[in-house]
Amino acid sequence: MSRTFFVFPIAIALGLTLGLSGLLDTASESNRVLPVLAQGGCTHLANWTCTGPPDGNKTSAMTVTYVDNSSGSSVIPNGATDWDITAHWYPVGPGSNCTDLQVATCTVTWNGSTWSLSNVNLTNDIVAISLCSTNMCGGASLAVGYTLIVSINDPNAGGNNLDNIDYVTTAVPNGTECGASTTTPLSQTNAGNQYISTGNTNICPFTCSVSGSSMTVLYN
Repeated sequence: MSRTFFVFPIAIALGLTLGLSGLLDTASESNRVLPVLAQGGCTHLANWTCTGPPDGNKTSAMTVTYVDNSSGSSVIPNGATDWDITAHWYPVGPGSNCTDLQVATCTVTWNGSTWSLSNVNLTNDIVAISLCSTNMCGGASLAVGYTLIVSINDPNAGGNNLDNIDYVTTAVPNGTECGASTTTPLSQTNAGNQYISTGNTNICPFTCSVSGSSMTVLYN
């Protein structure tokens, strides 16, 4: 009996030790897995293949309007707006390359009757930028916005798939409300983003008919 009395607590101790060891191993394993899961956020499957004829480029579009934040009235910029356009590509499988990006720049200016595009600086995989005029103010020859369209290699030279495009203003001029007084921008930095979904079929023609996203440059 005495022998059995002493063996039983030892068995319990061994069981608890093994159980705790298993729990500690599980926690340790979870800690090792977390960075791999985080890398999964930087993946993107192949996008829609443009056809007729096959084209390795995709078209991103951003419609921009200038609006007074207080009155809601459209605003005519009195000068040039500078843009940074950043394309992001991600690999198909999990990996650590979450910073495959390129930045193109351009300037858009209202010249009194229409918008003009200038100072276009492209990259290896951002291959073209164009401008489409949009709304007019009260039927007069005063524009309130435009659409930037951008042609981008997909996949890029590194073999990664186009995931999203950032549009950020780096300089915004003062403006004039349609038929009203002058106004100033709330910020020099305004941002919009377009995500490229794998099933999006309307990203192939490099024309003003392509669909995209929209953003507003606010004044006060």
